[in-house]
Amino acid sequence: RYLGYESSGILIDSYYYVGDNAGLFHCIDINTMELIWTQDVQDDINATPVFEWEEEGVGYIYLTPSLDYTAKNAVGSISIYKINASNGEIVWPYPIECVSIDGISGGALASPILGKPGSDIEDLIIYSIGRTPTAWKGSLFALDKQTGEVVWETETGNYAWSSPLAFYTDEGKSYIFTSNASGVSRMIDGESGEILNLLDLDQTVEASPVAFENYMVLGTREAIYAFKIN
Repeated sequence: RYLGYESSGILIDSYYYVGDNAGLFHCIDINTMELIWTQDVQDDINATPVFEWEEEGVGYIYLTPSLDYTAKNAVGSISIYKINASNGEIVWPYPIECVSIDGISGGALASPILGKPGSDIEDLIIYSIGRTPTAWKGSLFALDKQTGEVVWETETGNYAWSSPLAFYTDEGKSYIFTSNASGVSRMIDGESGEILNLLDLDQTVEASPVAFENYMVLGTREAIYAFKIN
């Protein structure tokens, strides 16, 4: 298996959570540098995970690997995982079939959206999965955080490396912006997964967008764009 780290870690109190290229996800006490636990998620971890406190002070981590050494140039399976942060136990996995070709992995290369408390997606974790079900397609998967069941799935056209971005109204209505590698961007209803609008920049998009109020900035390989969201 490969050595090294490409995803960012999570620091909660004195515990550092980080995943490596071998598919091992670690919890480390940074005061003592003691390894508290390790969980094997089967393949290369490229997408940065997210952490959430739930009731009674129990923390959970969501993470998903990409399809790398377990199925080079082949069809294989990765899973979206919910992991108990205190002991490393897998609460649930949701497996997804995807494709890895020409040294470019399928699976997760983008960080997820963790539904904001008080919004219409507060119960959802939303992942962009690349090269599923075929090599030149991708989808957003919205899963129920408690059960791991799919609430909705929306195709993104080509695969996406750019992380999806959520916008919220003052009333908690959610909208999701996502761009695929071909530069086709979609505005999606967060609760239903319905595609509301589509914009084709016809430029390669790999970077994730950022937002401030109702403005958004998106970089491509050719230019940097600023959009106003009406």
